[in-house]
Amino acid sequence: MVKVHVTLHNGSIQSLRIQGHADSAPYGQDLVCAGTSAVAIGLLNALNELAEGCCDLEMNQSIQVTVNQSTETVQNVLQCGLIQLQTLEDQYSKFIQIKKQEV
Repeated sequence: MVKVHVTLHNGSIQSLRIQGHADSAPYGQDLVCAGTSAVAIGLLNALNELAEGCCDLEMNQSIQVTVNQSTETVQNVLQCGLIQLQTLEDQYSKFIQIKKQEV
């Protein structure tokens, strides 16, 4: 299962982590993993391009975004990515789960 963990402070996204594998189909045919990967990589690219230096971006075994400087652009990009991930969760809840934590 793909697990998405979102940390918020006063409604603003402070961090987002995506990890795991959907295992919804055989390798190369897993639409949930493909969709999640497309959203995640697009999210990293958008933050790097539109808000350079505002976030720490990591892509290893998991994808991690940590907000250093919360701007309107950063929050809009993160919210857009989260909405896309929620759309996947709505359709494929057995394979992707989003948890939000207010700190």
